[in-house]
Amino acid sequence: MLHPATSARERRRPAPVLVTGLAVVVAALLLGTLGPATPAARAIGYSPQIDAPASYDPQTTCTRRPKPGTVALARWLTRTYRATRSMGMMRGCHTGGRSEHKDGRAFDWGADVRKKRQKRAAYRFIRRALATDARGNPNALARRMGIMYLIYNDTIWSSYRGFAPRRYLNAACKTRKKCSPTLRHRDHVHISLGFAGAAAQTSWYRARNVPSEPVLHPGTRDLDADLTAVTALTVPATGATVRSPFYLRAGVTYRVVATGKVRHGPAPAVGDANCAVSAGSSSYLPTPRGPLVQPPPAGMDGWSWKSREGSDHPASAYALATTETRGVLVNGALRWEGECRADHTYEAWFTPATRQRLQLRYADPAPGDNAGNVTVYVARDDVTASSLAR
Repeated sequence: MLHPATSARERRRPAPVLVTGLAVVVAALLLGTLGPATPAARAIGYSPQIDAPASYDPQTTCTRRPKPGTVALARWLTRTYRATRSMGMMRGCHTGGRSEHKDGRAFDWGADVRKKRQKRAAYRFIRRALATDARGNPNALARRMGIMYLIYNDTIWSSYRGFAPRRYLNAACKTRKKCSPTLRHRDHVHISLGFAGAAAQTSWYRARNVPSEPVLHPGTRDLDADLTAVTALTVPATGATVRSPFYLRAGVTYRVVATGKVRHGPAPAVGDANCAVSAGSSSYLPTPRGPLVQPPPAGMDGWSWKSREGSDHPASAYALATTETRGVLVNGALRWEGECRADHTYEAWFTPATRQRLQLRYADPAPGDNAGNVTVYVARDDVTASSLAR
């Protein structure tokens, strides 16, 4: 129920770790590409990489609702292990000390060690979560679920200490004998999730298409480009500007992926983020645009420095719209890389000079008869574009 006593306070964000064996070959072929879909890329936001272990991020803010990943994991556990039950997710902001129950990232999973079926279910899941998978990834399921730590039956397993079992004593107890079964976690398993797991951004949730939310830097509205694997915005063909609910940070490079088709006039006038078919034509052609501008290399212009966060990809060349442009503008410019694509899916890398919202608009000189929309994702580089195409 309560957080473990620990001196680990530094947020550690190691890059996702490549899986071994055949998956390394798959990663080499798919990372950063727009190749055809593969059977492994059916879920939105597929990556050939396994998630890095969650860092230790204690509760610092408070919320009234559990996070989507917490809800999804709680439901899966109680449905998969029928002998168990839920003992709750949330706790009042002014109740007790620091706890991930207060920011929607913790679940108390009822599994009493005095009841054989419940105890067996709890340990079966713990062994499963901490097992090494067929590709040699230790603690694979726990990492994919974004688990930060588990506490059960006087023992804690934490991601930031390699999930090695350690004896646990609640800070409110002087000895185990004088500690209640609940504080000893003998009647339930406490599960705390990292920020990415709680937001349903890690691979276990993405594989199930669990509705997610973007991960924000604590206490801000700034997108965390490392912990947010993928988040979507819908851009209508009507020309309305769509602004993200989050901010982009200056100097961080964000990967933007646009997919889908719209109608911009009588048939066969259709288009996508980068190309269009005009009346009297049957082929997609790049939309008209102004002169191409190449952003300066990182660190050469006083603001486009290399950030420790986000993509290492250089910012995409861009062009301003003309009066004939039909396509999706990213913060006022066409930034899509490559020619017209049969899957209508395009990538761009955008490095803002100042903190700002992502602003998206389908440009069209006469949008009155347009229909449809384009889906635009902010996605990490390890997420395959083929898993985002629609």
